[in-house]
Amino acid sequence: MSPALRFLSRFIQSPQRIGSITPSSPTLVRTMLLDVRWDEVGTVAELGAGTGVITREIDALRPASSHFLCFENDPDMKRRLGREFPAVVIEDDAFRLPEALAAIGVPGLDCVVSGLPWVNFSPHDRFRLLADIHRLLNPGGVFVAFQYTRQLQEFLEATYHHVDRQYVWANIPPAFVFVCRKGLVSRASAPHRPARLARCESR
Repeated sequence: MSPALRFLSRFIQSPQRIGSITPSSPTLVRTMLLDVRWDEVGTVAELGAGTGVITREIDALRPASSHFLCFENDPDMKRRLGREFPAVVIEDDAFRLPEALAAIGVPGLDCVVSGLPWVNFSPHDRFRLLADIHRLLNPGGVFVAFQYTRQLQEFLEATYHHVDRQYVWANIPPAFVFVCRKGLVSRASAPHRPARLARCESR
């Protein structure tokens, strides 16, 4: 079965967990990874790896000495990722990101790339994971996420030092890409901004 058909099959079985009907397009993958300074990345995490189309590019771009953690909660896709990427730490629960980092003895991340269906999470879970990502990013680190709406834009702009947004038409469906960079001296931490996130959720 091709990756596209496999992705569609898993979406039909569990739409809340998968969140899209097709893997990310090559254009979307390039747009997401273009602005990451890969030579400066010592630790990277991918959340919601799916069939591995973004995983494959990250694995090719990252330094050989870097740590790469990949999260995918669909059991079939997780098994396939483990077979294809034996040098990558494959986990199933993105909400255990802090524990996964602690298990390999790494205190923080230089880059987080997300393909998670944030709209499918409860407000509490969404905020908890976004707060963990911001807290675990090293100063100057980057969080890259694609979304089909601008639901999280206000929260991201209030939390990160710099946010760049692009719209990728060449994807099914078209998607927004948010590239968020944490300042060398961080703003107020994400857990202090639940009201902003609540407003974003209503859009």
